[in-house]
Amino acid sequence: MGWAGPVLTDSGGYQAFSLGALRRINDNGILFRSHIDGSEHLFTPEVAIRNQQLFGADIIMCFDQCVFSAGDRSDVRAAMDRTHRWARVCYDTHAPTAYSGVQALFGIVQGGTIPEFRDESTELVTSIPFDGYAIGGLAVGETKEEMHRITRQVCEGLPSDKPRYLMGVGSPEDLVNGVALGVDMFDCVLPTRVARNGALFTPTGRINIANRRYGDQDVPLDETCDCYACQHYSAAYLRHLFKAGEMLGPRMASVHNLRFVLRLMEQMRDAIAGGRFVEFRDRFLGAYQPTDEQSRQTQKHRWIRERGV
Repeated sequence: MGWAGPVLTDSGGYQAFSLGALRRINDNGILFRSHIDGSEHLFTPEVAIRNQQLFGADIIMCFDQCVFSAGDRSDVRAAMDRTHRWARVCYDTHAPTAYSGVQALFGIVQGGTIPEFRDESTELVTSIPFDGYAIGGLAVGETKEEMHRITRQVCEGLPSDKPRYLMGVGSPEDLVNGVALGVDMFDCVLPTRVARNGALFTPTGRINIANRRYGDQDVPLDETCDCYACQHYSAAYLRHLFKAGEMLGPRMASVHNLRFVLRLMEQMRDAIAGGRFVEFRDRFLGAYQPTDEQSRQTQKHRWIRERGV
């Protein structure tokens, strides 16, 4: 890969959630049907762990079952119980091997947006001595307020001496709010997914580079940014690339958005080390205009419907 930094792999639980029309779930695992030839493949907790061990990732994840946030209470309960059983199987599969000394295994807390389920899941998952703990099952249709409430609740029950990982969350404002609630790590496709459509992050919010007003801006999109795109191209040229259908456009937009969120995490680490995090948070959130919540919910529910979840 040519990457000297840490690598984290997921187990496939979220992919099972997002490919609802192509899978069946039972207590043994998840049965996928190939979209290529229709063949079926059973993925179990043991298979998920062994595959990740062979991949050589630095951090690997337990096999879990994610459910839509507005799912039926009984469905949320069943998925959570299954996640708990699989967590123990994953730990017992990984712990005796030589990989356990070099690969960190994280457990995943589930339970939807139901407070008592989240408390139960936090208690059970933290009873297993994983190397870190993840908060799963968020950013799947719930409101921002619900996401923040559950994140705060779960973080209060997680060990303070092990990493806390909020899965699937990556908008700039959510990164800042997540850190404020006690989260250490995040992952998300959002920076590159929106970049492909010409949406770029700036200190004041997300912009659409295709807008006419960028057509004559012969300056970098963000003069404070040190990414390759901002150091070498003007906002007007980036707009031209998208208008012309050039692949360099989405590539440079992806480079910019990834660097934006990485710089944001660097800035938060510096602010924490300097005892200035609250000041930084308030200043950032005061300047950054998030995407409209109604639009976000509409897009999220469309995505869920398209996948038959």
